Amino acid sequence: MHDYAFVGNDSTSLLFLEAVCRERPPRFIITGEDRIEGRGRRLTPSLLALFAEKNSITCFKTNDPNSVEFLQKVHFEGTVEFFLVFSFGYYLKKNFLNTPSRMCVNIHPSLLPLYRGAAPLNRAIMNGDEKSGVTFFKMASKMDAGPIIASKEIYFEKNETSVSLKKKAVEGAADIFLSFDWNSDFHLMNQEDSLATAAPKIEKDELELDLRMNAEEIKNRINGLSEYGVKCSLKGKNLKVRSSSVEELKSEKDAGLIEIKNKRIIMYCRKGSISLNEIQPEGKVVMNAESYINGYQLKNGDKICAEFLE
Repeated sequence: MHDYAFVGNDSTSLLFLEAVCRERPPRFIITGEDRIEGRGRRLTPSLLALFAEKNSITCFKTNDPNSVEFLQKVHFEGTVEFFLVFSFGYYLKKNFLNTPSRMCVNIHPSLLPLYRGAAPLNRAIMNGDEKSGVTFFKMASKMDAGPIIASKEIYFEKNETSVSLKKKAVEGAADIFLSFDWNSDFHLMNQEDSLATAAPKIEKDELELDLRMNAEEIKNRINGLSEYGVKCSLKGKNLKVRSSSVEELKSEKDAGLIEIKNKRIIMYCRKGSISLNEIQPEGKVVMNAESYINGYQLKNGDKICAEFLE
């Protein structure tokens, strides 16, 4: 795919573009409008817009990619064979999908038709799966339901997190993109809709620690939401747990109770216990368990609360 425009809007799409741009740069980039961000409330370009400027690539910004006015601007740049869409975040209608001369191709981080939706990698880990994947497919009006072009399986490490899995998905997508013969009349395979599962966006309450869960369930929740962190409080201070592992599958101790073992933080659950491996105190950087123990004078018998203090 040498004649394409890249369509994306976040850190995932940036990682992919950085991986493939030297060998196959896009003719132009489509991304979101500048947004007001940070404490200074400054108007900030998207990561893709900054990448385009740094690499002297034409960039079109929009919050309404389906509008006639925007597509007229894109047409003025000239027709490309493909739009390659990865983590863009906008619903794309027929007039947008018909803009390239061949097709719009979407990169979806799951083995479609499994985990259609906004959070496929998160949901796969949260559900305790052992593998996921990445799929290239021709976009259609129904979300994530178009015919498949190519896919690749990704197997999980024992305590895979959404952060590490995202990197694997990007690497897998780059491998497919750079090795596939996009100039050929390639075969499209229709998805089996009856096998489809959903990966809805992460809801606010899912980012809160739930001490009603057992050790395996809490570990999957924490690791599946690693880029956000699962919120709780300890000794009157807010924190987010970023990664964890199962310590024991059986336990008779109270959920939330803390024990220090070999410079590790063990939290007991309704059933079993987990090791809290990476923790982020509110307003601070992520730290490992030993650093948190030393910095916050943690001791046996302290107890984690599910509430995030306001």
